[in-house]
Amino acid sequence: MRSVFFSHLVDGPAGDPALYIRVAHRREAILFDCGSLARLAPREMTKIRYLFVSHTHVDHFVDFDRLVRFFLYTDHHLTVFGPTGIAEQVGNRLAGYTWNLVDGYPFTITVNEWNGSNIDTCRFRARNEFRLEEIGSTVCSDGRLLTTPTYQITATALAHGSITSLAFTLQEVLHIAIHKDALELHGYQTGAWLTTFKETLRSGMNLEKNLVVPLSNGAFIEKTAAELAGEIAHSEPGMKVCYVTDASPSEQNLQTIEEMSGNADLLAIEAPFAHIDLERA
Repeated sequence: MRSVFFSHLVDGPAGDPALYIRVAHRREAILFDCGSLARLAPREMTKIRYLFVSHTHVDHFVDFDRLVRFFLYTDHHLTVFGPTGIAEQVGNRLAGYTWNLVDGYPFTITVNEWNGSNIDTCRFRARNEFRLEEIGSTVCSDGRLLTTPTYQITATALAHGSITSLAFTLQEVLHIAIHKDALELHGYQTGAWLTTFKETLRSGMNLEKNLVVPLSNGAFIEKTAAELAGEIAHSEPGMKVCYVTDASPSEQNLQTIEEMSGNADLLAIEAPFAHIDLERA
C-alpha cells in the first residue's frame, strides 16, 4: 500500500510530544499535540489545518502560541480538538496578550471540546480580539471528532493520574490505488480529476454520474466512477495511525490501547523501556 499519511515526530523521539502528519494530495497537515514546534519549516506550518491536543501539560501545549504567531496575519482557520477544559485554556493563553492592533484580521481559531459524550464548540477571532464566542454543542458518544472525504479521526479517553488524556486514531476512509499503466493504456491524463474520482468512490454515492476525463491528446471524454474503478483503480482498507501518550499503566488503559491500536499501520506511543533495552530505546 502506498502511504497517504507522511508523519514525523517534530522534536524527535526524546523531545516534547508533537506528531506532524502530512496528508498526501490534500495540501494539509494534522498536528497531534504541540510541544516544541521550532523544527517545523514554514512550508510545514502553513499546511496545518487541525490540532489535536491530548491534554494540556506544558510539554504537550507549550508551543500553541507559536501557531498563533505564525498564522496571525493570514486568513488561516485553525481547528482545535481536545478534552474538557481546552476552550478555557486556549482562551487563557490568548488573553495573555494585547490585541488592540488586529481589528479586521481574518485569522480564526475554532475549538472543539470533547467530554466523552458531546462536543462543545466555540471560536476565537482575531477581528474580535480573540474573545470567546460560543457556537453550540453536538452529540458525539463514539469519539469520532472529525470526518473528511479522505479520513476520520477518533478520540479515546485514557486515565492520566487525576485527569483524562486523549489518544487519537487517524483512519483513511478507503485506500484507492491508481494504476499508472492503466492510465497510459486508456490514454487518460493525470490531474485534479483523479482526486474527484477518489472522493466519489470513498463516498459510495453518485457512482453512475459522469466525470469529465482529460485525455493525453488534449481531448475529453465522460466516464462514470464505476467504469473508471474497473479500468484504472483498486481499493482496499485504508491506512490507520494511532497516537497515544501519557497514560497511566493501569490494566484498563492497557486494554483500551490494545483495542484501539489493533491493525494499526503506525503506532506513535510514549512508553518506557526496561534497562536491558537501553540501546534499543
